[in-house]
Amino acid sequence: MSDSSVNQGRILRNLMRLMDVTCRNSLYEVLPRGVQVWLPEPSLGVYPDLMVVAGAPLLHDGQEDKVLNPCVMFEILSKPTPGYSPEAIALPERGGLFRLCREIPYLQEYVFVHQTEARVEQFYRAEESLWGMTTQTGLDRVVELAITNTRLPMMDIYAQVDFSLLV
Repeated sequence: MSDSSVNQGRILRNLMRLMDVTCRNSLYEVLPRGVQVWLPEPSLGVYPDLMVVAGAPLLHDGQEDKVLNPCVMFEILSKPTPGYSPEAIALPERGGLFRLCREIPYLQEYVFVHQTEARVEQFYRAEESLWGMTTQTGLDRVVELAITNTRLPMMDIYAQVDFSLLV
């Protein structure tokens, strides 16, 4: 969903390792970038950097590259969104993609991982139409995913990430 960089590749590798260990031998399956999440309305496929599916993937019209039932989606951000303020009362839309994805009935968590700083914004479904947000900043923090009972130490998410690299 964002432009590729060395740091993005490192973060994606780290998240894959962490999530694979957590989800192995459970009902959850981790799927990497390259598999689409299919949005029936507006008939659009999007590519999260990483997704987690509970149970067997539900496929759009039997197409193996179009999943309908992600429960967790990860997006690695290349740079801050213009006008975005984490203190704002309204949830950021991130270009409208999150607005579309939060209509997926199976989706429980949407996680934005920054690559220019150690910052993770986690949106979670509090009720059917209500989303909440938590933010973790700093390498000493831990991101907790409720749906998979996963604890992701920020120092592990950002292992080998060089914040001095230009994005």
